[in-house]
Amino acid sequence: MEQVKGGKPRRGARVVRIVGIALAVLAGLALAAVVGLNIFVRVAFAPFYAEAEPVFDIPGVNAGFVCQDLDHVEETDAWLFSGYMADHSPSPLYRREADGSVARLLVANPDGSAYDGHGSAITGTDRYAYLACEGGYLVLDAQEVAAAGDGATVQALAKCDLDFSPAFMNIEGDTLFAGEFYHPGDYETPASHHITTPGGTENPAVMYAYALDENAPFGVAAAPERVYSIPGMIQGVCTAGDGRIVLSQSFGLAPSHLCAYDGLRLEPAGTFTADGEAVPLYCLDGASLVEDVEAPPMAEGIESHDGRVYVSDESASNKYIFGKLYGAGKVYAIDLEG
Repeated sequence: MEQVKGGKPRRGARVVRIVGIALAVLAGLALAAVVGLNIFVRVAFAPFYAEAEPVFDIPGVNAGFVCQDLDHVEETDAWLFSGYMADHSPSPLYRREADGSVARLLVANPDGSAYDGHGSAITGTDRYAYLACEGGYLVLDAQEVAAAGDGATVQALAKCDLDFSPAFMNIEGDTLFAGEFYHPGDYETPASHHITTPGGTENPAVMYAYALDENAPFGVAAAPERVYSIPGMIQGVCTAGDGRIVLSQSFGLAPSHLCAYDGLRLEPAGTFTADGEAVPLYCLDGASLVEDVEAPPMAEGIESHDGRVYVSDESASNKYIFGKLYGAGKVYAIDLEG
């Protein structure tokens, strides 16, 4: 330490030492906060972490991408991720190959303009990929999406209109499910979509089920064959086990829920007019709920694959950040087959 007459340290050296101590204390507090948050989250959501396994990183999570959905591509064993950019730039698709390599793709609307939608859902068949957009979904060539190089732009073949803007979609078996999101005051739904179920609760949203039809334009029937009345704040859908329908439910900092319903026990609860046609209506409520797993906040899209449900999350994106502190930047897989 630099000295002056009388053996006392210079003032500048004392300041440096004090600043160093302060920074060390702050670093220690930050580390303690991260450790504490991890402990809290692991304890608060112990049933989820006891069953769920981290599988791989969500691509783009540290590059401004806010992940909304994921989809497994059977033909190539790849994964697709849809979402949006926090800076409002064009919304990308990420493709994660089986070997872990990642390609970032952009999408052009049918008119050639850049897709900058919410990216709330991505799903597909061996022929087409379907990307949610305002008022319906875009149809992409599945082989082009699978082969496009990093940085490439994929041109949408068409836009298909729906009765609502889908907050989530997924293809399971021979059915395309597409549903809406409800949260009071923020995301409202038409009064006709608020349905009192046979169990006595009010569901404020609906989910349409479209049959896949190789003879129909772009492989999906023009009108749904049935409709489901669903709870609010639903972010994703998939199936699991023998007839189970799984919904992911989340909003803001509240705990997420992975809700599994026994689809085999459902009976028609009347009809619902969809696309001008009366179709059977089924209700997902407490009467058919068979499992409810509480998960960390901001669980988004879900996908069934290899006997498990894969869960994506948006809390570790650069928009929200806090999920980075407890490992929410990974896809987790959990058994909900019962």
